[in-house]
Amino acid sequence: MPRRLRRADYTVGWVCALSVELAAAEAMLDEKHEDAIREVGDNDENVYCMGSVAGHNVVIVCLPAGHIGNNPAATVATQMRAAFKGIRFGLMVGIGGGVPSAEADIRLGDVVVSQPQWSSGGVVQYDFGRTTPNGLERIGSLNSPPQILLSAVSTIRANAMIGKSTLPDHLSTLERISIFQRRRAGPDLLFKASYNHEHGTTCDQCSVENRQLRPKRESGAEVTVHYGTIASGNQVMKDAAERDRVSAELGGVLCFEMEAAGLINSFPCLVIRGISDYADTHKNGKWQAHTAGTAAAYAKELLSVIPAAEVMNTRRAEDAMNSARKRYLKLSFPDHPSHKRTKAGISSSADSGSAEQRTVPIYFQESSRIPLNDEQKQCLLDSLRFDQIDARQMTINTAHAKTCRWFLSCEQYLSWLDTSKQGEHHGFLWIKGMPGTGKSTLMKYALVNARKAMKDHIVLSFFFNARGKDVEKSTIGTYRSLLLQLLERLPALQSVFDSLSASTSSFSADHKWNVESLKTLLEQAIRALGNSSVVCFIDALDECEEEQVRDMMQFFEHISDLALSNGLRFQVCFSSRHYPHITIRNGLELVLEGQEGHSQDITDYVETELKIGKTKVAQQIRVELQEKSSGIFLWVVLVVGILNKRFDRGQVHTLRRTLREIPRNLHELFRDILTRDAHNKDGLVLCIQWILFAKQPLSPEQLYHAILSGVDLEEVTEWDPEETTKDLVKRFILYSCKGLAEVTVSKEPKAKFIHESVRDFLLKENGLGEIWPELRRNFEGQSHERLKQCCLNYISLDVLTALKIPNDLPKASSQQAASLRKSVTQMFPFLEYAVCNVLYHAERAEGGGISQVAPLYIVAEKGASLMTQMLLDKGADVNAQGGHYGNALQAASVGGHKEVVTLLLDKGAD
Repeated sequence: MPRRLRRADYTVGWVCALSVELAAAEAMLDEKHEDAIREVGDNDENVYCMGSVAGHNVVIVCLPAGHIGNNPAATVATQMRAAFKGIRFGLMVGIGGGVPSAEADIRLGDVVVSQPQWSSGGVVQYDFGRTTPNGLERIGSLNSPPQILLSAVSTIRANAMIGKSTLPDHLSTLERISIFQRRRAGPDLLFKASYNHEHGTTCDQCSVENRQLRPKRESGAEVTVHYGTIASGNQVMKDAAERDRVSAELGGVLCFEMEAAGLINSFPCLVIRGISDYADTHKNGKWQAHTAGTAAAYAKELLSVIPAAEVMNTRRAEDAMNSARKRYLKLSFPDHPSHKRTKAGISSSADSGSAEQRTVPIYFQESSRIPLNDEQKQCLLDSLRFDQIDARQMTINTAHAKTCRWFLSCEQYLSWLDTSKQGEHHGFLWIKGMPGTGKSTLMKYALVNARKAMKDHIVLSFFFNARGKDVEKSTIGTYRSLLLQLLERLPALQSVFDSLSASTSSFSADHKWNVESLKTLLEQAIRALGNSSVVCFIDALDECEEEQVRDMMQFFEHISDLALSNGLRFQVCFSSRHYPHITIRNGLELVLEGQEGHSQDITDYVETELKIGKTKVAQQIRVELQEKSSGIFLWVVLVVGILNKRFDRGQVHTLRRTLREIPRNLHELFRDILTRDAHNKDGLVLCIQWILFAKQPLSPEQLYHAILSGVDLEEVTEWDPEETTKDLVKRFILYSCKGLAEVTVSKEPKAKFIHESVRDFLLKENGLGEIWPELRRNFEGQSHERLKQCCLNYISLDVLTALKIPNDLPKASSQQAASLRKSVTQMFPFLEYAVCNVLYHAERAEGGGISQVAPLYIVAEKGASLMTQMLLDKGADVNAQGGHYGNALQAASVGGHKEVVTLLLDKGAD
């Protein structure tokens, strides 16, 4: 009958990343134990296997399926260390990608063990640091293995020299288990670094000539153990050239893997890797089982040379990490209240699993650091900021009167706020809904309310913006924004920048950030919160790339685990569509469709905004409208607008029929709106093209002129900015796009679609091709060609005459020049965009398969003298052939553009 021990009886923690590694570990147990009794209130989510090896009580844990990398490893190790307080040290045992070299004859099936050398503690994170003009500068260092394990390594190496290694015995045990047998792994094939894998799951199709032949080992041993540096990163190394480059930069590494860097500073441990591939494109899984076994066999040999009694005299892992953390805080945050609390609380909390069970900060343990001065810190703060950092949040419409109030009293929101339930939901609330349900409006309402009601909390936010620049729709933008907000709210936390300590010249307002450095800084700032609480609102996850979101969710789960184990309060409210589906281990979920409060919001909106009278028929229409809406608020807003127009035109008798004919589906409604009549089709298509494909969002005035330049250029020449008010421009845009575009209410208003689902319908759902079949083929290329023509039309306007600009222009830096630029912008608001981006649209059109002539020909044909002069000054070929008229001079002559002809002749055109 298996024994059942207390959790406190286990002294060795064994960590695996894959199920095959777990199987190998279990195969090495001398005795398997029953599950140890869990403590009351235990929030540990790991699943353990327990047993004994060479007299040591060992607890084995495997990372959750599908979760690999440094952050999941750190989370699992931290939870295990907190749950099994008797653990003295750990072993990270599994597979890795070998780095064959002249110095290290590494072959498949070999074992690599982390051992300190030079400046490395045995493991280095190769993809963490800061970007400099000379490339990636790696910073920080990772802990060395504990002394007891390094002493055991020395013993094993000595035993191997005199033929007393027990590794072959353990390998023989594994050979009796089919999956771990050497013969199942197949041949050991090493290809030249310059030769990439052909295709297929095996190397059967790969060139024999490109194999790298190696002589048989003199020792005849199938397994050789190598000791040295292991490279750890957040991505799979699968490129031989990159493998060799990184290895050379690091002074020579033995293998690559993905978990050790996250584990080393969370757990005193040794890393053991069986070589299952060569970290190149020929990587496959055939060797994984066998090499997981060789690594596990070495781990058993290691434990067999360590006396169990000696382990009991070693400091507990929990105490060792708390001590290291205490030293770190003393260095990094000498005046922060959390440091004072730590000094008083470490010993008492070590047994209770409370606030001080924090891991030593990963990657931030440089032995000597010079604190940054205020100027350097301010430069780094400024570098976190970016244009339009809160643009999306500012453009979201404020909730309609009386709506969204239900959210503050709904069960999920109240549970999320309840600190006593933190262990159940881990601080996560996820609002989900179909496109157009009003998620962003609800998130903005919740955020505004939190800032008013949670005065004692630090409230942070980020709203993804699919139409914005890359930084506005990426997690790197999320981390920059959240970190900036946090450090500005709590300036004392800016000490985390000291971890980046380097020369002053490294820090400037254009400091280049990467995701991993931002995640680490954010983690360190949250670790040092003390009694402060952080509440985050992150909207529209679906507007970011799925893989980035998945990585971010893993990171937040890691932060949540740390917060829970350290008594910190860290909460995040997310919102997204239902797809893509991303699973988190814990959290509350609120689905807008079907929520009683959400349905009432629609009722309130219809009652207030549907102005069709109070008759019995009108009330029936209100009821039918809500039933048909399926909870899609945007659908309701659009339909209310359609019905109000019918009523205002006296078409009361058509209201019910109109409502019946309106499609239930949001995308079908868009199609119905766009095809209801053929009026102003040219302006409608052009408006859509500009909003879809402009290089950057246009201001209302820019879009007004951009559309007119394509459909009615004469109107532009008669434009009077004083008579054409902002309201008129706004109405023109609304009319041109049939209500599917709007002007944002912000400091710098922009024209955009009323909702991201409009863009989805037009592009992702091929709505454009269905509505206008003639545009189905190469719509993007055709669109850029048309936008290029609009720019050329606008550039050809006689700006000099219209503004009475003299030939002798003032100096660019003068006040007169500034006044002139202001006049040009007011009178011709689209001119700057047209001049700067005409060639951009030409290039995109050519990329879409629409051939282009030389830029000089284009501007000469239009009679754009200023652009002609600019291109000539930049060295354009004045006699380049092409185009309908042959060359630029002929095109200008046919068009009667005398000034352009003169410019071309002066430059030698013939």
